[in-house]
Amino acid sequence: MERSSRNLLVGLGAAVVVGSVVLSISNKAMAKIEVSANRQKAKNFVKDRLKGNKKALDVVEKLSDEQITNLSKVVDKVSDLKGRVGPHTSHLKKVTNKFKDKVKGKKR
Repeated sequence: MERSSRNLLVGLGAAVVVGSVVLSISNKAMAKIEVSANRQKAKNFVKDRLKGNKKALDVVEKLSDEQITNLSKVVDKVSDLKGRVGPHTSHLKKVTNKFKDKVKGKKR
């Protein structure tokens, strides 16, 4: 193998290694940023919905990164479920009122 070809292969190999390291570091950094954003969302939720309850804020602070990620996933799923159920609640309310009116009519 010629010297220039060998140097080219060594250079390409080094570039691949450096690129892999940079990609790995950026993935870790992105995961850390995502956890930080989720933790801030949890704090904002406590501040908004739980009126800044100190104990709840302390619990959020003590949760691990993995627990914060899991909590965020649960909240997203519940929000999605709430969005799916929302349109059906008006129909359910109408049916319930009709049933209630029928029951009241039979009692009289």
